[in-house]
Amino acid sequence: MENQNPDWLYPKALRRSLAVSLALFALAKAQDGGAPTGDNTGRHTYSCDSSKCKLPDCACASTSPPGGLSPQDTPMFVLFTAPRLGISSDDAVQPYTINSVNQFLAQRKNPNGCPVKMTFFTSLAYTNYANVTDWYVAGNEISDHTMTHMGMPTSDEINGNLIALNSLSGVPLSEIRGFRAPYLNFSAATLQMLKDSQFVYDSSASSSVPVTDPNTDAYWPYTLDNGLANSCDNEGIEGTVCDGKPAIPGLWEIPMYSIFDERGIDGVHLMDPWLDIPASGGTSANDSATLSWMQSTFTAHYNGNRQPFGLYTHPIHVAPNVPGVTTPNSTIAMIN
Repeated sequence: MENQNPDWLYPKALRRSLAVSLALFALAKAQDGGAPTGDNTGRHTYSCDSSKCKLPDCACASTSPPGGLSPQDTPMFVLFTAPRLGISSDDAVQPYTINSVNQFLAQRKNPNGCPVKMTFFTSLAYTNYANVTDWYVAGNEISDHTMTHMGMPTSDEINGNLIALNSLSGVPLSEIRGFRAPYLNFSAATLQMLKDSQFVYDSSASSSVPVTDPNTDAYWPYTLDNGLANSCDNEGIEGTVCDGKPAIPGLWEIPMYSIFDERGIDGVHLMDPWLDIPASGGTSANDSATLSWMQSTFTAHYNGNRQPFGLYTHPIHVAPNVPGVTTPNSTIAMIN
């Protein structure tokens, strides 16, 4: 690609969240979301005029790379996430939380040689705010995950957490740009609250149709000027999202991208795929099977339009040297 600086493609605040390439939000007591509900039946419609909706302020939901880039000129983003930055119920940051992250990230750099930075979706409950400050000062992004890990959160849950992060950890309000709903339970009202509170992006919706399916919903990040295009049939919000709703100009959605096994759309995995029992049978997870799902899904993304590839986990499941718990060495090696 000659004489083209890709920096203009997405606004600066969103580029920071994407360019980290591996996002981390640490230990949680409850899991955020299960397998999402996909729709490849054509029941829902999405319309966006790309001649009017233009970067950097507006982007249509599209499976094609942004800005007219060809796939071969498009970087491959890997999003490695976990629910929230927190501590255990004994009110002390556990070393294994950080160890579980560093074993995957410490030895890696981005292709330009820069170290990997992280995004932490952070709740108030059980959070060590000195730790939050340290992560922020080190150049990582701190984002909102509600005060008490509430699904379908109220504005007080969202904004109260903003106040806590600002007052207790010193993160400027202008620097807290992103949000993910606990359990991935959100509504059209949630998205409007985020806009009203001047968030830049949400990352609560999920794509659940493989990129090889002509009706895939693995969209590049997009704005909600023309409504949501993911999670259309999630329980409790049917009819209030998608088909042009909710129209919230300027608010970005960064979908969570699912992994698929040999069954395709019927074999979708989102959180902690290395804990899932293979469809072929057995009574426990199989690292070889999980690796094959991850490799095939990644290859489909990479050889296609290079939509971001997602790995979403709870660090406790891959933490080394936890007292009284056998270190999952096989799973750790598989992920690495």
